[in-house]
Amino acid sequence: MNKQTLYRIAVSVLFLFFGSLPASAQSQGYVMTVQVPFDFQVNERLLPAGKYLIKRASQTPNFLLIQCPEQKIWVTVHTILHRLSEYPTRTSLTFKKYDEKHFLSELKVEGRGDGYALFKSKTERRLAQIEKGKTIHATQARPNSDAANN
Repeated sequence: MNKQTLYRIAVSVLFLFFGSLPASAQSQGYVMTVQVPFDFQVNERLLPAGKYLIKRASQTPNFLLIQCPEQKIWVTVHTILHRLSEYPTRTSLTFKKYDEKHFLSELKVEGRGDGYALFKSKTERRLAQIEKGKTIHATQARPNSDAANN
């Protein structure tokens, strides 16, 4: 085998390796679709009720991307990755409700031992001092349904 053939093989292997990186990184991003029937807050931003796509940022696992294509909303949220005591059977969002205000507080992914907790905003911390919040869960839409609320 001559040098030119070895060079071509090496270059082909490198292209195959680096070309497959974005695909594998994309597959590690968890995606869920959920219909949220109420307005809610993420950090200090109020998001309207609607159908949201939520996925983990592939390059920065502590960040979630929250998107509502119908209303052209795109939010990046910093989270705290934490171990769950058991693996969830469904992907779900957890909200805290104070009076009539809802705050996204956590994401759990089906079959994964990690949860993503969101930092409390200044507004949520203030409301939490005044009253005890109610917990609301929204689960990922199944193929034949939009969402199920528990």
